[in-house]
This record gives sequence, structure tokens and C-alpha cells, in this order.
Amino acid sequence: MIAPSSGLDSNRMDTVWLSTAYFGPTHYFDLIKKAEVVWVEACENYQKQSYRNRCRILSANGPITLSIPIKKGRSPGQLIRDVRIDYHENWQKLHFKSVESAYRHSPYYEFIIDDLVTFWTKRWEFLFDYNMAITELVAAMLKVGCSIRPTESFRAPGDYGPGDFRYRIHPKLNEEGTDYSSVPYHQVFSDRFGFVEGLSVLDALFNLNL
Repeated sequence: MIAPSSGLDSNRMDTVWLSTAYFGPTHYFDLIKKAEVVWVEACENYQKQSYRNRCRILSANGPITLSIPIKKGRSPGQLIRDVRIDYHENWQKLHFKSVESAYRHSPYYEFIIDDLVTFWTKRWEFLFDYNMAITELVAAMLKVGCSIRPTESFRAPGDYGPGDFRYRIHPKLNEEGTDYSSVPYHQVFSDRFGFVEGLSVLDALFNLNL
């Protein structure tokens, strides 16, 4: 299992609403594991500096952020589902090399990397579609049986009630340690940095027998 988190509801929930995420953090998938139905927000405006196009991994030099470049020229009201990925630079190769360098000595790297490498070789046009493919595969790897669906309209933050986590999972909250606290597990560079919070689910996949 992914190490459980405190600060989030530990009870199983019928429905959860989440933002889209690029290899979202472990607590993002904790919520998916607890839900019967997961709605991923497709109708919001694009949010900068969030997990929508970035994730954090633990390298030999400490935590690093991997960011997906987004095409310029978006209209102010462009929906997240219409945001296109920019391939002007080969960011996929850079991300894969970073992941390989960080986790090639982890216990389960060689067992699962072949299932993940397509996300750094195949091109998706839209960020939302790319993230959905990632989330669905990771959920399958975690043996999660919930239904994961895109939303069809937008509602304001909090309108969905206690299951609405669309704007409660954010890198800034993690850095400040205000939103959750994970049960520690062994990480590749634990001897250097201790246990590091707020990392991508990739960290758990490579280090734990899920």
C-alpha cells in the first residue's frame, strides 16, 4: 500500500473530486484508493505552478521538480482540457533521465519502468489526456477499482462538499507542511535527507511493494 496520510479523511468516500495531475503525489492516490468514483476537473481554467503539469521526485541532490512545458498563446479562459503540451524541447527525454538517475537503484525500478516508459516516449497533444492516461495506469498498478471520470461542467471550490480536493492538494501546501503528513517509508536517499514529504507517486511505486 501507499503509506497512509494523516490530515486527510481516512474513511472510504463514495465520491472524490480532484484536479488533473502529472504523476500526482502519494496523497493524491491515497484519495483515489478510498473512493468509489473519482471526478477529475476538466472544466477549470489552467492553474500555474501546480501538480497539473509538474511533479517532485527525490534525486541524489535532494527533491527536484519536473515540469511539462505548455504551449503559449492560451486564451485567458482556456479550459484545462484544451491546454496543449509543448514539445519544442525534448522535455520527455530529460524527465526520463531524471527519473532513471533518481530511482534506478530503488527496489522495484526494473519491475515497473517498462510500464511507465511510454509516458516519456509517446506524445500526447493535450495535457489533460496525458495526465488521465497516467492516472488510470497508476490506479491499475495500485489495483484500484474505482471509476475515474472527467467532469462535464465547473463548480466553485468547495461546492462538492468534503470530497472536493481540487484545490487542497498543491505544492505550496506540501512545502509548508500544512495539508497532510505521510507515514515514512524507505526512500532511495533516506540516508542523506531523511524522509521527504510531498513526492510524486513515482517515489512510492519504485520504493514500495504495492
